Amino acid sequence: MRKIAEKTTGRTRWLRALGLFTVGAIGTAAAISSVVIPLSSILIKPKLKRLHQLRSPLLERFLKKKGYDFRSVSFRSYDGKLLHGWWSLKNPERPTIIVLHGVNGNRTSVIRFAMTLSQSGFNVLLFDWRAHGESEGDYVTYGYHERRDVLAAIDFLKQEFNIDADRIGLLGLSMGAAIALQVAALNKTVKAVWADSPFASLLRISTEVATRVTGLPASIMSPLAKATFKVAGYRAGFDPTLVNPAEFARKIRCPVVLVHGTDDELIPFNHSQIIYDELCSIEKELWIIEGAMHTTCFRKGGECYRQRLVDFFNRAFLH
Repeated sequence: MRKIAEKTTGRTRWLRALGLFTVGAIGTAAAISSVVIPLSSILIKPKLKRLHQLRSPLLERFLKKKGYDFRSVSFRSYDGKLLHGWWSLKNPERPTIIVLHGVNGNRTSVIRFAMTLSQSGFNVLLFDWRAHGESEGDYVTYGYHERRDVLAAIDFLKQEFNIDADRIGLLGLSMGAAIALQVAALNKTVKAVWADSPFASLLRISTEVATRVTGLPASIMSPLAKATFKVAGYRAGFDPTLVNPAEFARKIRCPVVLVHGTDDELIPFNHSQIIYDELCSIEKELWIIEGAMHTTCFRKGGECYRQRLVDFFNRAFLH
């Protein structure tokens, strides 16, 4: 009887321990889920900005008054998503630059880049990414799906406006810069890239931002970021680990200029340094602008920025 009682007591303790472990595991999983799911939403469904500028007729009137001939266009991406943008055609034989905005924004975020290029005689397209502005789509994937949006834009311009397929360049800002680099690595149609404030990898910048905001060490934030990535990837149908511009840089052969501000509070300028070091392109340049914060290089650089931008694309398409 004593042995039976000891066995029963031992089994009871084991079951109690198992029960506590299970409850703890469920509680931990629930706690993690309560953090990871909202974080994944922030990542793939960010709050959009500048919508009132896009919907205001004032900008369109301003552009016309200044002599810019941007017209509204729309095209479908590979998966049927309808994307909206503005197009300025100078001459089909002139180079065409596609201008790519950052996360949260829309085509109005990069209108001054487009105006500078258009004024200098380039054909210019700027459009709202999927899940941004007036374009269709539910999730942001930082290049995984968006790079095919760029390819759809190129096909649209070739078919509708007969542009010179050998004279296409990309200008990107922030996320747009990271996507421009990914596209250039995969499609040799792109002959030049101007990348302003890109991130080196999505996992890296997400972990850095989360560490900065929460004050928690990277040893804690890194596994949390990876868990968030898995949930975000499942929800939006993409693999976040493959959004890695620094790795893509090894496959780029066209001329590239990387621009970054020393005071960038969102994406530190060492991200551009990492990308620069990985670039295999013979013609590559890293321009660090002292005192510029995130996406303010254009304003901080002033006339020097505008002139260097135009000169870069003119040199790239001299032939």
